[in-house]
Amino acid sequence: MRKISKLRRVEDKLTEDLKRTTIPLRQLGTKYGVTYQAIFDFAHKKGIKRPKRPKREHANNCLICLSLIKISKTPHSDFISSLTIKEKLKLKGPTFLYHICILRKKKIISPKFGRLHSRKAELAYQLYFTKRLPVVTIGRQVGLKNFNSHIWKHRVLGWDVPDPLFKFDSNDRKAALKRKQRV
Repeated sequence: MRKISKLRRVEDKLTEDLKRTTIPLRQLGTKYGVTYQAIFDFAHKKGIKRPKRPKREHANNCLICLSLIKISKTPHSDFISSLTIKEKLKLKGPTFLYHICILRKKKIISPKFGRLHSRKAELAYQLYFTKRLPVVTIGRQVGLKNFNSHIWKHRVLGWDVPDPLFKFDSNDRKAALKRKQRV
């Protein structure tokens, strides 16, 4: 009886608080000196719809997600291996996958970011993008038997692999063949 009379005295203020704010029922209960169950019953009997709290944006608040976004904005970020990213951020497998899946679903990062699993391939692509070397030479330097097949496979899968910086002219190819024949 006491609770009902307390609520009747402050009915207008309570109704306004319930309709306009997202303050939890426990806090409203302590504010008006009743239990949260009494506040809930009051709101239910009056048919008051409470406003919903806005959801927190995970990608904007999470430090791991922000650092993943920062890494993904670097040039040729699709060709950074997941192992290197985990090492930079000091993450374990499940944590990395959780955050990267969130970012991929929201389409904040490329769906190909973090999919490369070979450090040798990562190093080969770094050389491929920066130095004017033949693809075969890059593969030998890194330790990949057929780097050209990696490039071809990634192009087929839709990765943006540009043409190599080094191209043979007919004269270069002839000179290279002559050098091989002399040796």
